[in-house]
Amino acid sequence: MKDILIIREENNVDKSIFEFLKCKYETATIDFDSKNAEFILASQEIPLVIAFIKDISASSIVELRRIIVYLKNAHICLLGSHYDYEKFTDLIERGNLYCIDLPKPVNAFQKAFDAVLRENEELNVLLTGKANRKHSILLVDDDPICLRTMTSWLHNFYEVAVAKSGAACISFLGKTKPELILLDYEMPVCNGLQTLEMIRSEPDYANIPVVFLTGVSDSEKVMEALKLKPQGYILKNTDRIEFLNKVNAIFENQADKA
Repeated sequence: MKDILIIREENNVDKSIFEFLKCKYETATIDFDSKNAEFILASQEIPLVIAFIKDISASSIVELRRIIVYLKNAHICLLGSHYDYEKFTDLIERGNLYCIDLPKPVNAFQKAFDAVLRENEELNVLLTGKANRKHSILLVDDDPICLRTMTSWLHNFYEVAVAKSGAACISFLGKTKPELILLDYEMPVCNGLQTLEMIRSEPDYANIPVVFLTGVSDSEKVMEALKLKPQGYILKNTDRIEFLNKVNAIFENQADKA
């Protein structure tokens, strides 16, 4: 079951906040389409709708007004400016409609969003409980700078453990089974390819999804790694938002297959 239905126009969305929501909660995303929104909310019982409304088109305003009017039991949070809210002033007094001003940094948005949740005890319990059940990741890399950087990117959204070598990774798996392994391709002594071979040879954790972290530009080496059927690879020069987006997509794909 999804936690939040996000409604937005493709080009009118704050990407950092959009990715924050996708990483922290189970989300579905659609354009401004009242019929589709009504179908999704009815079929999946999603408790919260979040709409990015900055400078949206006239047709999107009409569709969102229909959603607010007809979906009386849905909690709806509008993200935009005071200018954007003026188009909905006659509806904002409803008890299930909230507004958060944008733009603002992600950490400031999180505080404002937490305040909205505290206004409604039932909604707070539903979303806070799910947000606290984080997926677990084992991050394997011999480079302390990479470990520190990627851990800082992940820790707000996932339970993160680290291992500094292939041997440390295997030792960790003997005690704890993470839901995802992010594995450095280039490591001394036991590289990522050899480590993945050991992971796949042990029935207790052979099925854990593994994604390579690589700075390798050599296509032959990448193809060699893919023969062991990892869930893919992420280049180490990927920026923070794209990195989180790729990790989140892996968990979404696993959920779809379950």
